[in-house]
Amino acid sequence: MRGKSILKPGLKVLVLLIIIIAVLSALSGFYEDWLWFTDLGYATLFWTPFFSKVLIQAINGTMLFLVIFATLMSGRHAFTTFYNERFRKRIRLVEEVNLPPAVSPRRVTISLLVLSAVISIIVSFIVGFTGWLDFLSFVNASSFHYSDPLFNQDLGFFVFKLPFFETIYNAFFSPILILTLFTALFYIMTGVVRFHSIRIWKKDAVVISPTARRHLGVLLTILFALKGFGYYISAYEIVYSHRGHVVGAGYSDIYASLPVFKILVVVSLVCFLFSLIAFFRKDSRLLTLPVSFLIVFSFFTSGIFPTMLQSLVVVPNELQKEAPYIASEIQMTRYAYGLDKIKEQDYTGVETVTAQDLKNELGTLNNIRLNDPRPMQQIYTQKQGIRQYYKFNDIDVDRYKIGDTYRQVMLSAREISLQDLDPKALTFVNTRFKYTHGFGLTASFANAVTTKGLPAFAVSNVPPQTDYTELKITEPRIYFGELTNDWVVANTKSKEFDYPLGNENAESSYTGKTGIPFTAFNKLMLSLHQMTPRFYLAGEVTSESKLLLYRNVLERAKKLAPFLTYDNDPYTIIDNGKIKWIIDAYTTTNSIPYSSKYSTQDFNYIRNSVKVVVDAYDGTVDFYAVDKEDPILQTYQRIFPGVFKSISEMPYSIKSHLRYPETMFKIQCDMLNTFHMTNTKVFYNKEDAWNVAKEIYGSSEQNVEPYYVIMKLPGETNEEFVLMQPFTPASSTTNSRNNLVAWLAARMDGENYGKLVLYKMPKNMEIDGPFQVESRIDQDPVISQQFALWNQKGSSVLRGNLLVLPIGGNFLFVEPIYLQSTTNGSIPELKRVVIIYEDKIAMTETLEEGLKEIFGRYIPSLDTLQETPVDNAGNPDQTNATDTTKTELQSVLDQIKQIREMLDALENQLTTINNKGLTVDSGLDTSQALPADDNAGNASAGSAKDTAEATVNAGR
Repeated sequence: MRGKSILKPGLKVLVLLIIIIAVLSALSGFYEDWLWFTDLGYATLFWTPFFSKVLIQAINGTMLFLVIFATLMSGRHAFTTFYNERFRKRIRLVEEVNLPPAVSPRRVTISLLVLSAVISIIVSFIVGFTGWLDFLSFVNASSFHYSDPLFNQDLGFFVFKLPFFETIYNAFFSPILILTLFTALFYIMTGVVRFHSIRIWKKDAVVISPTARRHLGVLLTILFALKGFGYYISAYEIVYSHRGHVVGAGYSDIYASLPVFKILVVVSLVCFLFSLIAFFRKDSRLLTLPVSFLIVFSFFTSGIFPTMLQSLVVVPNELQKEAPYIASEIQMTRYAYGLDKIKEQDYTGVETVTAQDLKNELGTLNNIRLNDPRPMQQIYTQKQGIRQYYKFNDIDVDRYKIGDTYRQVMLSAREISLQDLDPKALTFVNTRFKYTHGFGLTASFANAVTTKGLPAFAVSNVPPQTDYTELKITEPRIYFGELTNDWVVANTKSKEFDYPLGNENAESSYTGKTGIPFTAFNKLMLSLHQMTPRFYLAGEVTSESKLLLYRNVLERAKKLAPFLTYDNDPYTIIDNGKIKWIIDAYTTTNSIPYSSKYSTQDFNYIRNSVKVVVDAYDGTVDFYAVDKEDPILQTYQRIFPGVFKSISEMPYSIKSHLRYPETMFKIQCDMLNTFHMTNTKVFYNKEDAWNVAKEIYGSSEQNVEPYYVIMKLPGETNEEFVLMQPFTPASSTTNSRNNLVAWLAARMDGENYGKLVLYKMPKNMEIDGPFQVESRIDQDPVISQQFALWNQKGSSVLRGNLLVLPIGGNFLFVEPIYLQSTTNGSIPELKRVVIIYEDKIAMTETLEEGLKEIFGRYIPSLDTLQETPVDNAGNPDQTNATDTTKTELQSVLDQIKQIREMLDALENQLTTINNKGLTVDSGLDTSQALPADDNAGNASAGSAKDTAEATVNAGR
């Protein structure tokens, strides 16, 4: 007895404890999310969706529950009668003993109540999680101030209101339809509904009991009302039709489908009235005839009739019939992808470029990207990885003002990669407490190359070292990045690993302002959700420690605002000594009438309306609204007030690094291939379709990727950072056309951010495109021979990104050539630069040498900002020696310049004397006789000049 009295209370406590732990575990995820959202200052992004889901689920669930429960209760009598009488009578014929007990009405009522609740909860749960944003967008809808071509409705109706109507329709019609079918089937099985004839238009062909008739009448009344509402929605949805050649409502949609849907709305209302009358009149035909008529009529009118009209009337005269609707497709697609804002200009592409023109383009030439980002990642890893657990995820291209010069810079964050740790080091303490962050970044200028063919690093080593104030880093720790995919506990008793320092390691502790603190209750809930007791067992965790969650910057942004679409390539910037990430976020929809969907995505409208800035050290997140005119963003701003900051609040140090996103640009280029044609007939026949230009990268053919470049656009006075893409005519397998027809530039500096300019080539001239230039490189005997030689000596030639650079009304093509050993672990080295201008081609060791070979020796000197190598930053003596050498070298260069000027003057005098002599003495046509004698005169001057330069070079 004593044992039992002690055991029972113990069991109760144990059961109670298990229940408490189970409840807390179920709530731990919700609690953790609330702590995380609140810690970042975005509680509204947590509570607004939560309460919206609860409200929708409550309303939808309650209405469904009432309809389902009322329906089931109406059939309760038939069910109990069927079970207690008919079924039991059949059982008695077989066996008289052990009969099942009769079903009581009370048990049936409870069962039906539970079934109704379960069905309504499941359906409302799905509707709440999928329709909450549709509901909030409906309530906070913004106007596009742009109407569709067919109904003349503001696009806001299609984007914000029509999806909500669809949500309501789908939430109720399908469950009630299924319920009606099961109810009718049950009545037929139980004999409550009996068929005497298939001629349902005759009286008494179908016999229905009064109770079942009223029950089915109520269900069908609701169904007909909902179906009429569905046909009303379908009438508007014809603007998304894909019948025939047009995306959107075409001829057969407008003259067949639209009238049919309007008629079906009226028919549904008539059927609604008949089923309502059936509740009072004892005639089953009031139920059977409307159902049959609506099914048959809708099948023939909405299915067969438009198809026949399309085949018999539209297809034989497609262009004539569809022309107005093709024009609508062009108009709406161009609007949806921002193509209507592209400014078009003519670009001859055949102007003569001189050395003087190159002087005017010095800012462009100084930023020609010789370091290709694709092989650069491997070089960064080999030369700046430091340890195996450091990793560079990708190379980001940006621009910085270095002193007074505008420079294109390539950067990559040095992140921690836990999977690259030694397997024996992958302990809980190491992965959660010790190796918590990466350290610094590596940067190099786009055109700065060492004598070994490797990028000259502008920022390198750990801690980061640089000679450029604009690139100095004061907080190099990266707790939040692209590779930080696991949670960690920071600021524990155990110091965190910083970077290797000789035989020891530099260590630090996290002092950032974000992170979930380990209060007593927080520790309990976090332990339950992360399913680990280590927070209690590990002595390193204190009340000052912080749990850092969702440290992948892309995942972090998606967790906060899942209603935005995010670019998969965040990029790093240096902002006043701090490392920050910028993520491009887009507003998208698939609800724009007549707009074509992008081939690989489910949207037909896109805007880069938001820039997300994430601090790499403490993970703070800021959302900036950069497109105030975007109606979808305006709606989100109403739904979530205070979340999106104005672009005017963005610091200039960040704003100056905003890039036009490459993903957005690619989408626009793909759509522009077809939708640059605004003439309906030309568009229909695809007479002037384009393709993105092709190039050879490595040894294979591929599309030219859009590339960032600092250049002076035609008609502009200053260099700017632009993203550009060349185009060629569309080709087929049997007819390949690779001449250049246009190039698109996206501007992104200052007030010009987001402006697109399309430069079109003359249609009556053939200008070589990138792939044709690649063919010329392959066909050049000197270059092809060198490539073949390199490929035979245990190495391989890697051809970099072919840059198409518009300069002086013409084009300069530049392609870096890398050489890489075939042995494992080798890195590509820049060995040559190929330069092509019109019919001239040169392959030299440096860009400047190639320009001289093509344009002559009078081209401007290029500046690569390589005078002070970063590798010497840690050695003062070597730095002083370098400074002295630079001074002496500059003196020699000044003397060379003076000698060159004297020789140039002498050469000009000799040329003048020769010209005069030829004219007076021989009387020959100078246009024919001049070249030979001129070359002789130039040879004399050139010989003297070369001798002087050789003497100076020997002195050097």
